[in-house]
Amino acid sequence: MSSTIAVVGAGPGLGRAIARRFGAAGHPVALISRTRAKLQPIADSLAAEGITAGVYPADATDSAGLTAALEAAATDLGRIGVLSYSPAPTWDHSSGSMPDTAAMGYTTALETTPESTRSQVDLIVGGALTAAAAVLPGMRKEGDGALLFTTGASAIIPMPILGNAGIAQAGLRHWARSIQGDLAGEGVYVGHVCVGVAIVPGGGEGDPDAIAERWYQLAQARDTFETTIGF
Repeated sequence: MSSTIAVVGAGPGLGRAIARRFGAAGHPVALISRTRAKLQPIADSLAAEGITAGVYPADATDSAGLTAALEAAATDLGRIGVLSYSPAPTWDHSSGSMPDTAAMGYTTALETTPESTRSQVDLIVGGALTAAAAVLPGMRKEGDGALLFTTGASAIIPMPILGNAGIAQAGLRHWARSIQGDLAGEGVYVGHVCVGVAIVPGGGEGDPDAIAERWYQLAQARDTFETTIGF
């Protein structure tokens, strides 16, 4: 049996698509986000396709809770050999208008404060560090694993409308790139996909299934750290 994939930030869009793609390839799936009510329908839909999936509610900003969820998943489903980390709000693009970024916790560059930045860093960087620390020992012991980090375009391109999120996303990208070389020598792949388009079904290269397929191919080939979508 293939190793387990832990999908942190699992939702009905990209998270489900990644879980489905890796699950179809034989990986048991651990779905992790804050609420069981959000996760259970995803697990049920995967199970209907013959994919083994477990639900492990945890807040990515709660280090103890996230670590416990990952440990429980490994106990139930087997060693976590793939970590997909992409906790982010789901944008509803059906209206065709821009989302209310302020309501989603984002601040413009000029409005960014230490407090508003801290919340994004805790979610995007802190959660990633916690999750990686929980799964890396097993990956390094086995000499095989993959850490997959998904961000938005502000990780690379300064976007004034996403001032605080950009700081955190760029920080995660920097850290991931910094560990990539050392871990590659131990058989652990580190990759980053930067999405600069709306993630919406039927959205071309922004379609969740298309992004999931790209992630799967990157994790198989392991020949590049980063790919961008939409720019």
